[in-house]
Amino acid sequence: MVKGQQSQAEMIPEAKARQMIAASAAFIALVIFSNIGSLRILLLAGLAVDGGTILYPLTFTARDLLHKKIGARLVRFVIVLAALINLALFAFVWLIAKLPPDLKVGAQLEYGMVLMPGIRLVLGSIIAMTVAELINTFFYTVVRRKYGKQHQWLRVLFSNGVAIPVDTILFLLIAFWGFIPIAVIGEMFIANILVKYAVTLVSFGSIYLVKDDRP
Repeated sequence: MVKGQQSQAEMIPEAKARQMIAASAAFIALVIFSNIGSLRILLLAGLAVDGGTILYPLTFTARDLLHKKIGARLVRFVIVLAALINLALFAFVWLIAKLPPDLKVGAQLEYGMVLMPGIRLVLGSIIAMTVAELINTFFYTVVRRKYGKQHQWLRVLFSNGVAIPVDTILFLLIAFWGFIPIAVIGEMFIANILVKYAVTLVSFGSIYLVKDDRP
């Protein structure tokens, strides 16, 4: 290396690098946990809701924090990466469920019954997440360009407000339409919206946890 030259990695302050890594890992982990949670339908306050709804709104918060460090273009890369990792996870689960079990231990059918969802659920989770996160990123960027580093809370509320209904309806229609009663889908839509907006209202202040490094 020529004297005085530094690689891009060496030019990134350690504190910022840690925040970038933590936000990326948190986003991807929350997406994975949420998709696994979606395999079970819960009854909360008398309404049907998929388990992933409890954590999924936090992905928007993690994405917003990441946006402040790396910008929209790289955030879109992380979103696509999360989708690919989720697809790989479900492919791995499917492979393990299909491989012959050691019958000395038992048939172990529960593994596939619990962890191997139908293809519609997989596609619903991945498509809804990817589309909603990209929409969220778009509107987050619109608000940021308009107000600069002011009103950061508005970035979160506006982008989440638009993306949450899109995510919810896409997931429910792709995963469950024709499979469970329409009344249950309606309950799940209402419950999902209420839970996701509630989590957004509780967590939107976390946007101020990290410094906005974008110009």
